[in-house]
Amino acid sequence: MAAADRLLPAGRDVPFADIEVTLARLVRDGRDRKGAPARALTATVIVIGDLARLAAAAEALERLGESGGVRTILISEGEHTAPTARVTESAIAIAGLAPRFLNNAVAALRLSSLPAVVWWRGGSVDKLHDLAGLADRMILDAEDPVEGWRKAQHLFERTALTDLRWTRLTRWRSAVAHLFDLPPVRAGLGGFRRLTIEAADPHAARLYAGWLRACLKWTPSVAIDIAPAPANGARTPLRYVRLEGTGVAITAAGKTSECLTAAVDGFEESARIVPVGDATLAALIGEELGVRTRDLAFERALASALELEG
Repeated sequence: MAAADRLLPAGRDVPFADIEVTLARLVRDGRDRKGAPARALTATVIVIGDLARLAAAAEALERLGESGGVRTILISEGEHTAPTARVTESAIAIAGLAPRFLNNAVAALRLSSLPAVVWWRGGSVDKLHDLAGLADRMILDAEDPVEGWRKAQHLFERTALTDLRWTRLTRWRSAVAHLFDLPPVRAGLGGFRRLTIEAADPHAARLYAGWLRACLKWTPSVAIDIAPAPANGARTPLRYVRLEGTGVAITAAGKTSECLTAAVDGFEESARIVPVGDATLAALIGEELGVRTRDLAFERALASALELEG
């Protein structure tokens, strides 16, 4: 099966120049068959990555299509200067596009009347700057994010930027943040000396450590230890977090696949149980597609996480 066929098996192959005409015809024919108005589109989502990661993204966006329509553009990089595109009513797949033509393809295919979201699942990081200029929002989601993170910290003024790892950390951030409202924790804010994290995803752990480091204005005197933990089918990237200081300590742990707990040592009434929630790719990207503004907390966390490198 050809590469684009794998992404949109129900689609048809067309030359790049005929994409818009073909899409309009497919929408019109589908409306005629169904006897109902075409679903209104709310955004253009451009997904960039290798074929395996594009296929998972296409499935996630198709699930989201049941509740809100998006024009999906799936692009994998290669050496082709004019690859054949494969299209359905609301999706376009282009396999093996030469990176130097990526910016032109996105500019031509996005709907200028709708918000444009770039979902970057890996690829040529030197193209992030150009893509940021075309995107209202950019969502990073590479398997190894570090090189992209280094580029991303210079793009905050060009687009609203985030990373899907940040979304996966939402419940962990919320569980611990609530504890800082408690008097014993507030009293010990300046006394934290060690942060220990066990994580199946070390990059997520660094981002979490960067968030705490930025929020609490830690100096290098605070020790940060990140240890690997087996994934074992876990639905969250972290397994265990512990902050230790003078007279106060906080522990958060994923006790089960369904929930995590957070508490202050010695204060049983502080214990909080937080449901992990829906951690599927469709749920995570759906949450991010509902955001339009810059996330300053993420920006500060990313900058701090990069300072931990080495």
